[in-house]
Amino acid sequence: MELKRIRYFLEVVRAGTVTAAAERLHIAQPAISRQLRYLETELGLVLFDRIGPRLRLTSAGRQFVGVAEDLVRRADRIESAARQMARGELSHVAVAAAQTTITEVLAPFVATLAPDDPFISVREVPADQIHGTVRESADLGLAAGPADDPTLTWRPLTDVPLRAYVAPGHRWATEGRHAITITELVTENLLLLTREHPARVTLDRAVSQAGLTYERVAESGNALMCEALAASGFGVGVITDLPRFGGHPLLIDTGARTTLRLSLHACWSPHHYAAGALAAVVDRLAEFAATYVHDTAWRTGPGSPGGPS
Repeated sequence: MELKRIRYFLEVVRAGTVTAAAERLHIAQPAISRQLRYLETELGLVLFDRIGPRLRLTSAGRQFVGVAEDLVRRADRIESAARQMARGELSHVAVAAAQTTITEVLAPFVATLAPDDPFISVREVPADQIHGTVRESADLGLAAGPADDPTLTWRPLTDVPLRAYVAPGHRWATEGRHAITITELVTENLLLLTREHPARVTLDRAVSQAGLTYERVAESGNALMCEALAASGFGVGVITDLPRFGGHPLLIDTGARTTLRLSLHACWSPHHYAAGALAAVVDRLAEFAATYVHDTAWRTGPGSPGGPS
C-alpha cells in the first residue's frame, strides 16, 4: 500500500470532491481518481459512494479516516526523525543508569532543561549492565566506577563520597564524629550492597589494599534498604546515597589522607548517528555534575565541612 494513496484519500475527504483535492494537490483529477480506486482494491473496501461529482464516505470510509490519519501522522514523525538523524540532531535521548544515579544526578539535571531541549527518557538498569545497554539500545549511559570499556566514548562527570550511615544512637553519632577510618569500619556489623554495585567494589578494593577484612557483613541489593536498616540500628550501611531516614552519615578515611569516593562517568558509542549532539548534552551534564551534584554530595551531612580531600 502506497502512503501517497492514503494522503490523497484524506485530501479528498477534506476537500469534498476530487476536483477540489486535485486543485489543492496540483495533480490531475483522473490521477487522483485512479489512486482512490487502487486504494479501495488494495483494502477490499468501498470507501466512497459516488454521487455525481461529489463523493460521500461509506460507513467503512468513515471508520478508515481515523486509521488513515494515524498512519500519516506516524509516517510524518518517522520522516521528521529521519531528517533529524541525517543532520545529526537529537530530539530524544534514552539514558541508561542505576537507581541512585537517576535519583541523585539525572533527575535533578532534567529539571533544569527547557522544552526545546532533547526529551530525556530513562532506563533503570543494574550498574553492571549499563555498558551493555549503551552498546545495544540506549543513547547514553551514566556509570559509576572506572571507565573500562574501550568500545565507548567516556567523559568524567564528578565524584561522590561513600558514606557510612549509623543510627542516631550509635556512639559515632553521639560523639559527633564526622568521619571514621576504614580500620574502624571493618570491625562493625556492616550492611553492604551486593558485589555488582560499584560502591561495594570500591569499598572492597580499599579494604583489600589496607590489608583488612570484614568481620560481619549482611548484604542488600538496594541502597535505600541499606540506609534504612542502618538508621534503625541494625548495623553500619555503606552507600553513596544522600542522607535519608534520620541516619547519621560519616565519611570514610582510607588511611592515606583521602576520603573514599566513587567516580561517575558518562559513556556513549562513538559511532552514534548524533555523537556530536550527545557530546553537547554531556558537556551540559558535566557542568551540572561538577557544580550542583558535586557540591550537594560533599556538602550534605556533617562529614564534609571542607569538601573532598
